[in-house]
Amino acid sequence: MPWRSQAVRAAGAALVAVALAASTAPAASAAHASRDSSRQVQYVDCGPATGTENGSRDRPWKTLDQVNRLSLRTGSSVLLRRGSRCTGTLAPRGTGRPGRPMVIGAYGRGAKPVVDGGGNPETLLLRNTRWVEASNLEITNSGNPGRNKRGVRVQLQDYGTGTHYRLSGLDIHDILGDDTKGTEGSAGILFSVTGSTVPTRFDDVVVSGNTVRTVDREGIYFASTWNNRPVHGDYDPSGPVYLPSTRVVVRGNTLSDLGGDGIVITATDGTLVEHNRLDGFQRRSAGYNAGMWPWNADNTVFQYNEVSGGETTRDGMAYDVDEGTFGTVFQYNVSHDNAGGFFLVCTATGTLGDAVIRYNVSRDDHFRGIETCRGSFGGVRFHNNTIYVGAGVSQTVVNENTTERHGIAFKNNIVVKEGSGTASFHLQSGGVTLSHNDLVNTADAPANPGGTTADPLLSDPTGALPRGLRLRSGSPALRAGITVPGSPGRDLYGNPVGNPPNMGADQGPGIL
Repeated sequence: MPWRSQAVRAAGAALVAVALAASTAPAASAAHASRDSSRQVQYVDCGPATGTENGSRDRPWKTLDQVNRLSLRTGSSVLLRRGSRCTGTLAPRGTGRPGRPMVIGAYGRGAKPVVDGGGNPETLLLRNTRWVEASNLEITNSGNPGRNKRGVRVQLQDYGTGTHYRLSGLDIHDILGDDTKGTEGSAGILFSVTGSTVPTRFDDVVVSGNTVRTVDREGIYFASTWNNRPVHGDYDPSGPVYLPSTRVVVRGNTLSDLGGDGIVITATDGTLVEHNRLDGFQRRSAGYNAGMWPWNADNTVFQYNEVSGGETTRDGMAYDVDEGTFGTVFQYNVSHDNAGGFFLVCTATGTLGDAVIRYNVSRDDHFRGIETCRGSFGGVRFHNNTIYVGAGVSQTVVNENTTERHGIAFKNNIVVKEGSGTASFHLQSGGVTLSHNDLVNTADAPANPGGTTADPLLSDPTGALPRGLRLRSGSPALRAGITVPGSPGRDLYGNPVGNPPNMGADQGPGIL
């Protein structure tokens, strides 16, 4: 994406360097090991088995079952030959340690090695392990379509705290699973905490630089049975208590053509989701699905993401602040051309609070800008966003579908409606308050003190985002906002936020 930072690119390059180093690790000393499982590097080149395989580079394993039967040394590598194709489940039994992770990757030259799940529930399964890194594989599983299955599953069951997980450079596609989600659901990438005896969680997880396409149901999903607290409707007071996973980063992934949700974060604290691109979701699921969202998770930050192509109005919006979440921040994101709209803020039968939605850009999102659902909430601050509704598109800017009170402060936003179609407000609870917004061609807006209906002079409405929809020189939105406590120092373009700020997402001086 055009606004990825140099730091993100550098981090991605570092992960690639680690994977390349692993793929060329010397095996001279391991070649003399007397027992196959004691080799430091296990090589795999799938084909007809001969009975003479020992996992060396000269005599690599020929089946995934041969690898799965090994009890690997701590810090071993399992490397698949580039250009090869293996069918079945890869489920290595081993672990790493600080400074010596277990590495699952590739060796040789050519295309990434393919692991085809062959219709099995798991394709790459990393179970009850830690200090593990997987990279540079192509993972697919189109056999037995409609059955419960996953591309990559990292599972901890009654394990305690597992630490250091890295998934990078994986090409995951055609995981044709069923329509389930959760700890046993179908997904491209699933981090799954199961069991109820030993308190269990993940710590230090990075999922970066992967592609996930044509998957049913979920793209990237984090789920845990250790999720019980009375802030969500599925609370079970007799179940495993709340134990969130920590230090989780989902960065720089590309997702497309998903049956259900894109990126879902549950039972975590302090997760960062950034620089991801999602195009095409809620395509085949009978359930309710959104692009990127947290559930029963605290202090989650979503930033510099782009979401488009959500289908249906059964949710189908780009982003969602869902029940059981506190301290959620959505900032510097782009949303466009989603049938379900821009944002859902939903408590259902639980609670949420302290949510901030700021400096985001929405273009031609249909149906609703912000949708609420049943249940009351407060402490939601929606400020300095730019919403553009072009010709042929209609949107309810804020749609309250119940009279239960929804506390939303709607400040410093720009909403522009142009061409055919409508933009309107549908408010029922009395909890949505407006101030200092620029609302152009909108209907049924409540009182908007400090606001205006003047043309904000947005640049290039149909151009590439986020560079389009910026303020032009002379815009009445320049320095016309009100200071919002706790605002960041800069906008998504890197401009400093003034005092007073501009209305909308762009805080620059105006472009010519």
